[in-house]
Amino acid sequence: MLDWLGKMLHLPESFIAGTHGHGGGVIQGTASEATLISLLAARCKAIRRLLATDPKTSESEILSKLVAYTSDQAHSSVERAGLIGAVVMRKVPTDEHYSVREEMLRKMVEEDKAAGLIPFYFCATLGTTPSCAFDRIMELGPLCNKENMWMHIDAAYAGSAFICPEFRPLLNGIEYADSFNFNPHKWLLVNFDCSAMWVKKRTDIIGAFKMEPLYLKHENQESGSVRLIFHQIKTN
Repeated sequence: MLDWLGKMLHLPESFIAGTHGHGGGVIQGTASEATLISLLAARCKAIRRLLATDPKTSESEILSKLVAYTSDQAHSSVERAGLIGAVVMRKVPTDEHYSVREEMLRKMVEEDKAAGLIPFYFCATLGTTPSCAFDRIMELGPLCNKENMWMHIDAAYAGSAFICPEFRPLLNGIEYADSFNFNPHKWLLVNFDCSAMWVKKRTDIIGAFKMEPLYLKHENQESGSVRLIFHQIKTN
């Protein structure tokens, strides 16, 4: 079903589970949950990458240096995700259209790197709650990719509009993102709660939350497409 919905939005094939890509979709309860899940996955990925390059560094030392970013127009749940994830969430100032631009984020990233901090995550918003602003993801995506920062796109309420061909260009730049979320339970008249989330690499999500006690082992243990939705199946 998430593949079907993703194709309606013309998401890149890398986000579609039923293709040669490594991504896929999963239903969350709210966009707030999707933001938190993406931040925790990004945190796990960053810590593992840095531990692999410098085994002498402790996990707690890395965690103390991680920095995440979002727009000063972003929903309060993004800042709350930082609190829950125990990482600093810095608010990026916006332009006259309340949009985050590449130069604004780049300046903050460079300042933090010079201070010995580790930028690892950026939450872009397409349709902010206070001003319906759209961050410039075509500019921001290449920067996040270059800096090895996870880019999550929160399109909680405005994302439903991308199904309309005339509004789909507003999603251009999604190919740079690591995860994307919008809420069909808003404009698409789907019963609450149904928050659709896609990831470019499902192993990033699976690996961050993987628990394999003996009583949960099964014959499809190595099937990525099955393991992505195992939580939804077991809880319903």
